[in-house]
Amino acid sequence: MNTHKPILSLNMDEKIYLAVSKDTNSKTAFVFTLACLRSNPNSRDVEGTATREIHAFENAKSAEIYYDTIDKIVEINASDEKKQLFFKVNEGLIEHFMENVR
Repeated sequence: MNTHKPILSLNMDEKIYLAVSKDTNSKTAFVFTLACLRSNPNSRDVEGTATREIHAFENAKSAEIYYDTIDKIVEINASDEKKQLFFKVNEGLIEHFMENVR
């Protein structure tokens, strides 16, 4: 058994994550994300307007790991000059997202 395998791997080029939130207070844990999606799987183009997604987990620890991973990606994206335009264009959506998913 390989104990050095990651517990979660995400492709950081698939989406540009702009915000993340969580609700782990019920039997099912939820992680909410706001991301700009790739417009076509065969293209590097990314949609300018962000999309909300919800991810459900039976295990709160798994939800926490997913949340922490996305939160780190958001932090990395926010400091990337090439991705800052996505944050600016979606500023209102990010604000609305953060106010309404907590």
